[in-house]
Amino acid sequence: MKKNNHLDVSLASLKDFMANSVSVGDDLKMLDLLNLPDVVFEPFRTHHTTAVFFFEGEYDVSVNMQRFHLQAPCLLQLLSDETVQYHSATPHPNATCIILSRDTTNGLVINQSDKFAFYRSVMENPVVHFSDDYRPTMELFIASVREVLRHADNPSRLEAAQNLIQAFFLSMPQLKKAPQIAQSHKEELMFRFLNVLRENFRSERTIEFYAKSLCLSPKHLSKVVKQASGRTVHDWVDDYVVTEAKALLRSTDMTVCQVADALGFASQPLFTKYFRRAAGLNPTDVRKKKSLNN
Repeated sequence: MKKNNHLDVSLASLKDFMANSVSVGDDLKMLDLLNLPDVVFEPFRTHHTTAVFFFEGEYDVSVNMQRFHLQAPCLLQLLSDETVQYHSATPHPNATCIILSRDTTNGLVINQSDKFAFYRSVMENPVVHFSDDYRPTMELFIASVREVLRHADNPSRLEAAQNLIQAFFLSMPQLKKAPQIAQSHKEELMFRFLNVLRENFRSERTIEFYAKSLCLSPKHLSKVVKQASGRTVHDWVDDYVVTEAKALLRSTDMTVCQVADALGFASQPLFTKYFRRAAGLNPTDVRKKKSLNN
């Protein structure tokens, strides 16, 4: 069976889109983005923790089906195994990426409870906007990490870079406790629905399942979701399934049959029928598009 490789984001594969790359093996990589490769304008899966510091421009990005508008200066935080898609971007962005392996990411937070809080915070708030006054702090941080990584003869440079990253994130103004904004009952239920959906869409696609998980009737859940988002429960489920399928078809070497299995379909024909109805094209069309771009 062919290995299900993730989208290649090695330094070699990104050479046409980056500059000033420095790294410590596969543990930590830093590079400046000259452009965004076409592949990011289709759904793709991440397999590293990535922090993208945007110094100029505007960007529309979806992370795990939630859409965000980014306006520099800002930070986009991505964990591994997230579904991401850029919808629009300023040409030739002024941005710097820091890519961390799983071990390096875990090393940033030692305490287990703090680690859970960190991962939840990044998942719920992948975009951090800064004021223009904070731009010099961002630039100083990037320059400091780059200088540390350039000294290949320093056996402690990975630890030093981790310490700098810790210090920067702990000092971000956004981490200061902000007053809680009261959510309406409708907004709270919508938030809970999306959380359950993110965890279960690969195996559950019925409104009855999500209503039961939230201790609601299907009719009440349908009404709340429609009022809160302007979309139906089935619309949300279809979007999650289709986006995940596209990400797997474009970002891995999984066969259509393997993708169908990963998304809980009993057979490839059932998956193809569902995908064609929800996406308006066949899964093989997405795979062919990937082949043409490679």
